[in-house]
Amino acid sequence: MGEKLKYYVILHLIVLIWGITGILGDEINLSADKITFFRTLISLFSLVLVGIFLKKSSQITPKQIAQITATGVVVGLHWFCFFYSIKLSTVSIGVVCMSSSTLFTSIIEPIIFKRKFLISELLLSLCIIGGILIIFGFESQYYWGICFGLLAALFAALFTVINGRFITKVSSFNITKYEMLGGSITLFIILLFSGKVDSNLFTVPALDWLYLIILGIVCTTMAFMVSVWVMKHVTPFTVSMSVNMEPIYTIIIALIIAMYRGTDKEQMSSGFYVGGSVILLSIFTNAYLKKRSKSKIAKEKQTLST
Repeated sequence: MGEKLKYYVILHLIVLIWGITGILGDEINLSADKITFFRTLISLFSLVLVGIFLKKSSQITPKQIAQITATGVVVGLHWFCFFYSIKLSTVSIGVVCMSSSTLFTSIIEPIIFKRKFLISELLLSLCIIGGILIIFGFESQYYWGICFGLLAALFAALFTVINGRFITKVSSFNITKYEMLGGSITLFIILLFSGKVDSNLFTVPALDWLYLIILGIVCTTMAFMVSVWVMKHVTPFTVSMSVNMEPIYTIIIALIIAMYRGTDKEQMSSGFYVGGSVILLSIFTNAYLKKRSKSKIAKEKQTLST
């Protein structure tokens, strides 16, 4: 029991680290495209160094490299939209909108994997849509922030489902490394076309550099490596339920910081919390139903084999 508790604590610490991503994005005094560019670039360099230090083999074909790097375009756009959503609204808005990725996954996954749509997923998706509409109704001043938050969730669902096809053939380390490559290239192009690639591109305040390094190394590379390790010791259901806690952790941290500073930026209307609760409850219900469904299938297989 003590050993299992250790892995549960580590898992929640990783989720907590992921939760401060939005907080750091709000704290860094740079535009969303610059934040994403530096995050992906720093993470890419750290992964390359880790690969050299740990002597990780690159058992991957040129075709797979091209495909995964292309998926990195989606990853880069996801992070850009997420940080832009926070800049346009609040951290709370950004993370709650991101939770709706479950809605988009329930639509995208059956199409890509060519399986039937599940009634339970469609019903829960309708609940999520209802939660989003409630937030829209009470927080209309953050219209564009909500829109970009939902777009970030769409991109998150898309690359997550695509990665589901890669993970059976390519190591998660290589997937992350080449997706960071694709993301950094994508954001460099965005910066280039927006006229931000100049001699001042790397002129960043020292404190922002510190936050960017934490974002790129701790919240991305380190969190990724530890999460892969801990997932070998806990069930997929535990991981799913724990990851669903991320927006809750983020909102609590954001509220504590706002209270400490004496600002009301993160103070949302009651409608926001109602809508957010509907979304989060739908996500937890979805995780529970999937767990029950897998258990039922496992029991049926065991019965047939006896």
